Amino acid sequence: MRSINLLRIVLACLLFTGVTYAQGVGASGDIKGTVTDPSGAVVANATVTATDVDKGIKHTVTSDTNGQFHLTGLQPATYSLSVTKSGFQPEIAKSVVVNIGQTNTVNFPMKVSQVSEQIEVTTEPPVVETERGAQANIVNEQ
Repeated sequence: MRSINLLRIVLACLLFTGVTYAQGVGASGDIKGTVTDPSGAVVANATVTATDVDKGIKHTVTSDTNGQFHLTGLQPATYSLSVTKSGFQPEIAKSVVVNIGQTNTVNFPMKVSQVSEQIEVTTEPPVVETERGAQANIVNEQ
């Protein structure tokens, strides 16, 4: 009699554990991918953000040293993915659909950002005030 009750308890625990595991796995999906530069080299420490289009909920991760990222436990929905990294143009992937129990792969080839600087060069020597308040031009003699 005791062994039958013990067997019932063990079976109930196993059944409960299986149901709990199935609920956790079946209630969400994942997005993974790799961030690379124009030469195909990986980009580490890029910020990847998945935004639920309907609810506005954001999930953010950073790419690892291999340029890989993995967003886990996402609720089934349509997401907009964005990737940012200093020195690169931001990249966006729209309408990424996450389904229950599936993993989507979205890779991001980043483009180098176009940085422009303007340097002004004049031929006039700078004007500097002297100790007495008078202005003087500095001229380099060679």
